Amino acid sequence: MNIRFASLILLLLTIGKLSAQTNLDFEQGLSGWHTSGKVVIDRSNARHGNKAARIESGSVFTTVAVSPLAVMEFEVFVKSAEKGVQAYSFVRFFNSKHQKILEYKNKTPDSTVYQQTGNYTEAPAGASYMEIGIEKSATKGFIYADDFSINANALPHSKIKHRPAVNLDQYMRPFWHSDTIYNETVLLYSVNGKPADGKLLFTPDRVLSVKSYDLKNTYAEGKDYSFTGSTITRMADSTMPWRADTSFDTKKDLAWFNTQSQWVVVTYTHHDQWKGPVPAYKGNLLPNTMAKLRAKKPLQIVAYGMSITRGMDVSAFDTIPPYMPPYVDLFARQLRKNCHDAGVKMINAGLPGSTVDWAAQHTGQYINPLKPDLLILDFGMNDFWRLTPGQFKGYIDTIMRKAKAANPRVEFLLIANMKFDPDYVLDSDQYKSFYTGNLEGYSRVLKALEKRGVVCLDMYAISDAIYREKKAKDCLANPLHPNDYLARWFAQGLSALLINGK
Repeated sequence: MNIRFASLILLLLTIGKLSAQTNLDFEQGLSGWHTSGKVVIDRSNARHGNKAARIESGSVFTTVAVSPLAVMEFEVFVKSAEKGVQAYSFVRFFNSKHQKILEYKNKTPDSTVYQQTGNYTEAPAGASYMEIGIEKSATKGFIYADDFSINANALPHSKIKHRPAVNLDQYMRPFWHSDTIYNETVLLYSVNGKPADGKLLFTPDRVLSVKSYDLKNTYAEGKDYSFTGSTITRMADSTMPWRADTSFDTKKDLAWFNTQSQWVVVTYTHHDQWKGPVPAYKGNLLPNTMAKLRAKKPLQIVAYGMSITRGMDVSAFDTIPPYMPPYVDLFARQLRKNCHDAGVKMINAGLPGSTVDWAAQHTGQYINPLKPDLLILDFGMNDFWRLTPGQFKGYIDTIMRKAKAANPRVEFLLIANMKFDPDYVLDSDQYKSFYTGNLEGYSRVLKALEKRGVVCLDMYAISDAIYREKKAKDCLANPLHPNDYLARWFAQGLSALLINGK
């Protein structure tokens, strides 16, 4: 993945520069580095400090241990002695048998002043270590390299385990036929200076609790809030969090708002019915998967997707209360519980920022070695900018074809992804209809792929119905990522496809 695109993702990840490597600035010469061709230490062209590597031919690289499917990144600053010198940065992944299994290469900037380059990607299945470095093509001149930054686990926080502060059995009761809703999120929102309010999905018969998102504060009716129908209104002297319409730039850039943990959560009973799409049982289309679940045999599920797949911005991923797991983990847990099959295993191969064409190109390295029985494909939120529905379908077809060629019994769960915040793309953007049309079109083409061995969860239609009843910002941590509440719809929807509620 190109480092320029990755920089947008890193704004969300807030990744620290962690590395077990030393001498990344060449101040100790070439200690810890490998070279091919002619590489020397230069004392006159360092970016910082006193030394840099000068590559006259060949390459300079270092070896770093890495875990399969770990998200990694590296950066390095390079410059040319003169314009026209060709070089590239690279990361090469090897297995424990020292066999190269994948390589990414990026051309370095053609500049005589230091410029940043590098890579951001995911280690393929079976990776044991990687080589990271700079290589010069067989051309005139030479390249200077300095100030490497290497992170072999760019998502360490997503691996930290916290016990959920909520009852996950309650959290997995389907919204569409439960009379009790647990911790529905509401962003209290003030428009034109009016009291901040927000809507629930249903009209409550009885409000059981209103709490802060971390569940540490409980608010009182009459002191902190009042209810009128399905609308909760914040009282003037309340300590409940809220946002004003003026806190969002609705004229220039609403793209990267962050509402993480600014919601209140409401638990309530109701009797009105959900009128939106209802995920239905489709296990009859997945005979291999269902046979394993009924026989309580091991079931290997692999989730191949992007940041939503990985769990970005749900509370456990961000290591904040109430620590709800990502939707794929909730789904696997529900299968284990309902089917009494302890052998259900979930492998998360989501790469934040990934696109469906990247996924199609590298299915052989990331998916096939894992031998999935059931493959979840969760793409679209990074694709609608440029891929038409037909193009998107073509890449999904390629992924499924490659996976089937390696494992003919694999079956597929396709996710037609949720709508982004309608305010995300300004009305003045001439391409707005192209973007929204693409995402809606992905829903259409994915549903058309349903057949024996392939089923689809239409989160586009579900999210559209939710946004008609309450604000998108009630459900989103930022324009492209669901919060805990909307992520539960993903998990409950997937579970409904395989667990017959009748």
